[in-house]
Amino acid sequence: MIPFDAINDAALAQWPVLVARWLPAGRRRGDEWVVGGLDNAPGRSLSINLRTGRWADFAGGPRGGDPISLYAALHARDDRVRAARDLGRMLGVTGGMEAAEPVSDPLPDWVPGVPPAGAPMPDLRGWDHVYAYRDVSGRVVRYVLRRDATAQERKRIMPLTWGMLREGGEARAGWHPRHAGAPRSLYGLERVVRARTVLVCEGEKAADAAQCLFPRMACVTWTAGTGNVDKADWGPLAGRHVIIWPDHDAPGEKAAAEIAALLAPIAATVRVIDVSDMEPGEDAADLCVVEPRNWLRERVGPVLCGTSVKRAGGEAGRPMERRVAALEPIAVRGGEIDLVASAGERALMAANAPIYQRGTSLARPGRREVAAADGRLTQAACLVEVGVHALTDLLCQAVEWRRFDRRSQAWKAIDPPAAAAQVILSRAGTWPFPVIAGVITTPTLRPDGSVLMAPGYDPATRLYHVDDPTLELCLPEPTREAAMRALARLEALLAEFPFVAEADRSVALAGILTAVVRGMMPVSPLFAFRANAPGSGKSFLVDLASVIATGRVCPVTSAGEDVAEMEKRLTGLLLAGYPILSLDNVNEELGGDLLCQATERPIVRLRELGTSSSVEIENRAVIFATGNALRVRGDMTRRTLVATLDAGIEQPELRRFARDPVADIMADRGGYVAACLTILRAWMGSGAALDLPPLASFEGWSRTVRAALVWLGRADPCLSMQAAREDDPERGELREILGLLAQAAGTGRHCGRTVREIEELSALESTDAAGYRTGLRHPELRDALVRIAGTPAGRINSRRLARWFLARRGRVIEGLRIAECGMAHGGVKKWAVERVVS
Repeated sequence: MIPFDAINDAALAQWPVLVARWLPAGRRRGDEWVVGGLDNAPGRSLSINLRTGRWADFAGGPRGGDPISLYAALHARDDRVRAARDLGRMLGVTGGMEAAEPVSDPLPDWVPGVPPAGAPMPDLRGWDHVYAYRDVSGRVVRYVLRRDATAQERKRIMPLTWGMLREGGEARAGWHPRHAGAPRSLYGLERVVRARTVLVCEGEKAADAAQCLFPRMACVTWTAGTGNVDKADWGPLAGRHVIIWPDHDAPGEKAAAEIAALLAPIAATVRVIDVSDMEPGEDAADLCVVEPRNWLRERVGPVLCGTSVKRAGGEAGRPMERRVAALEPIAVRGGEIDLVASAGERALMAANAPIYQRGTSLARPGRREVAAADGRLTQAACLVEVGVHALTDLLCQAVEWRRFDRRSQAWKAIDPPAAAAQVILSRAGTWPFPVIAGVITTPTLRPDGSVLMAPGYDPATRLYHVDDPTLELCLPEPTREAAMRALARLEALLAEFPFVAEADRSVALAGILTAVVRGMMPVSPLFAFRANAPGSGKSFLVDLASVIATGRVCPVTSAGEDVAEMEKRLTGLLLAGYPILSLDNVNEELGGDLLCQATERPIVRLRELGTSSSVEIENRAVIFATGNALRVRGDMTRRTLVATLDAGIEQPELRRFARDPVADIMADRGGYVAACLTILRAWMGSGAALDLPPLASFEGWSRTVRAALVWLGRADPCLSMQAAREDDPERGELREILGLLAQAAGTGRHCGRTVREIEELSALESTDAAGYRTGLRHPELRDALVRIAGTPAGRINSRRLARWFLARRGRVIEGLRIAECGMAHGGVKKWAVERVVS
């Protein structure tokens, strides 16, 4: 009896290698091998799952559910019995099979693989250089050996690969001087996972030399020289910025062109180094320069191709061009909804459809024209959740769908099955679509200081840039002089605002800069504008930042009557991916757990409104808050920059201004955007160093926006944090309790008391010489405790007061802190005020 299951299991153990050998014209895409058909033609209609062995030709061809069926279709004329026998003998699985006539093995004598765990080391003696090819985890998978040329011999290069070699009728597993099967992994693959920029060299020696010159890049190469570019697996370079360093000869130029063509649909950008001034045959190993980075910067060419230089998925809010990718139709058959859904996913990716992951949902960028200042129109962008109907629409635009009609005995066009869209939506966590952090309508900076100008999706920032055709942008050279002129232009907008201090003006400038370049940093502080009277210009300051960054005045939302209501509104705004959020009319205290998280954490977990489920999203919004007598509470004090306005008159709203800043911006918005980018680019390119006090959690913002303003001679915007900290209601409350309790009970651990004893202390009464009661001995302490833990009847809730002490123990205010100092009878904690010696 033929052991079908054992043969299939043995084949699946080395399935990627076998499939690549049988159908070498194909390419690996995720967990699937795609090729034009069983005839090994180029294309995508035949898909083979590399984990399960299932395969199907979606152009109306055959299909199967295991490796034996594919082998039969390729080599045994669909005879599964013969295919099982042949494949079993080739894999060494023959138990239980009856003897049969020898058959000719369609496979070659060499079957490459990867070394199993515990495989012996090869003999590497006698070679001048040993280059170990590794997988992404760093495990060695094969070698290339090199012996340098001598006066008597030419240089010799030999591959060394683990695999099964059959000689003389016997098969031996081990290390053999044979090439790996296509597609072959890159040399230096383990470096790629840690780098955004990849330098492709010709030869392992050149790649190692380049890695020493440019340690921040991943320097890689392929196997077997210029004639084998198409046999390399270039998939790991998807989404990265690639620079190609060719050899200075005709084969090198041809190889560079082939690599650029292969990387064009997957890499973010592709550029080629100009090596015309190098001698023929020279490469990175021969380069001797003092400043390698300057040498590279002078010779690297312009962007030739890549995903970031084209409109990814068309313009947001508009249908993509119908079936622009010219994909082969998807054949729909019953019982194969998983394969059909997978084919739909591949079609969406191949068609560059505007669909992205947003938490556990799919979303697409949307835009609409909205009114700006002075009757102008501008583009407003946001993220729109993709449901079944929207996904069905995108599937229909991407590829044609067909079903076999038995009446006419022909394939007929149909609409995409709704079930396929539902299956795709249910695959949260395994989607192939890129993750999106937000949408912008204005060019911004990437973390490396480069300018994000191209419309569409940017892998470096995970932002989608919706092109605003009304914006004209021209960037000057980023020098310090240009930065000073740009800063003067921004400061002219703020000339008539009544800032109390220079630090307040710096906070406003920092808010404007952050609104434009928020995409380059994971988090940024909250910007709060407060005043003593309405009409002082708080909301107008937010509008200035919004008009520059988005082209329109900032839509606002009220903070709500309590923290719970504010968090509901904030959740909706964060899920929509708006670039700027403004909490208006915060007339009391600003705080709350969600606001702290949305300000400080790059990834925020939100509970979707109307459901009990939660979703994780990447937050790239700038958050503003405005209010009269606004106070920042608790943990928000270290997350907030506060600017105070004081017009010094009774009715500030009646003031007359010499200019209209919003009208000035709208007249030349591109100039103000360029000013913001120039300030940051000039600082980042200056190489200057500043010794600024650290700002925990906001290091990226501090190194860019904050440092740029201080570099240009402006006040440190973080100086405003001290005023906010001093005005913190929680800090004032704790300061009051510490002082009053120290006055009433003394300081030091020997003065420790239980919560009940502290309450009794606050209730002690004074008497006069005649013994009459004259009132409480410590009335201020009593009032403070009642405000903290009082009941409607005017008593003190001991449990609430104990929790209050527990939450604030150890926090130092003006040299004093609450300390836990042992236990009283019954295991009750004792509390005291102690002095901290600095």
